[in-house]
Amino acid sequence: MSSGPPRVFVVVSARMASSRYAGKAVAPLAGRPLLAVLLERMAAARGVDGVVLATSTRTENDALARLAERGGFPVFRGDEDDVLRRHVDCARQVGADHVVRVTGDNPLTDLETLARLVALHLEQRSDYTYVPGDALLMGILSEVVSRSALERSWQKGEARHRSELMTLYIKEHPQEFRIVAGTLADGLYRPEYRLTVDEAEDVALLQEIFARLQRPGQLVTTREAIALLDREPELARINAHLRHKAANLRSVALDQGIVGKAR
Repeated sequence: MSSGPPRVFVVVSARMASSRYAGKAVAPLAGRPLLAVLLERMAAARGVDGVVLATSTRTENDALARLAERGGFPVFRGDEDDVLRRHVDCARQVGADHVVRVTGDNPLTDLETLARLVALHLEQRSDYTYVPGDALLMGILSEVVSRSALERSWQKGEARHRSELMTLYIKEHPQEFRIVAGTLADGLYRPEYRLTVDEAEDVALLQEIFARLQRPGQLVTTREAIALLDREPELARINAHLRHKAANLRSVALDQGIVGKAR
């Protein structure tokens, strides 16, 4: 681990493959690839030392690596399927003591919440800091994990703990970690809205949101997107019928009572 103050890096994980919507990382939002929009957003995050793209070594992800590098972001390339290992190795490469995990299909990841979680994580000397419950399903959340917790999870976990649900081992063994629960700021908890990108209808909604709200030189905020859906409820109906990933639903189910069991 690094000497001096703890180093915190945002790690954006993205790849071209997807079981539901391949290539979503480069879906256009107001004329720019989704991943470029997200990386630019993370560059504005407070309380972090840098932003890095973590993708896989498959050649199909060369385009994502080039996109990030053109934007001035470092790139780590690791295992395609072992997402946990990819984060561990990425953290080691950039010298991160703590990782802010951001998934590449959440272009409206909330910066206000991210900054709150990082500050809480460092203040509480936490292993894992996140917002429990079904807010996860909105697609606006990040989570903060210490590198040591990631390493322990990989060493002690099984194959199922190394998938895209890379905090599963921590959630299933809360007594082994210091887990801290954060909260969303007032007005952001709207679980009826789905702002993640996993299927074609999700892309359609995000394209409508960015077409309406994107302004030159400014970021579209999560609050602005929620306010837009409040004003134009027909937009939210574009993807309201979709089912969330089983892995995410399981993660939410594990949250019940989890913080109370943590040491």
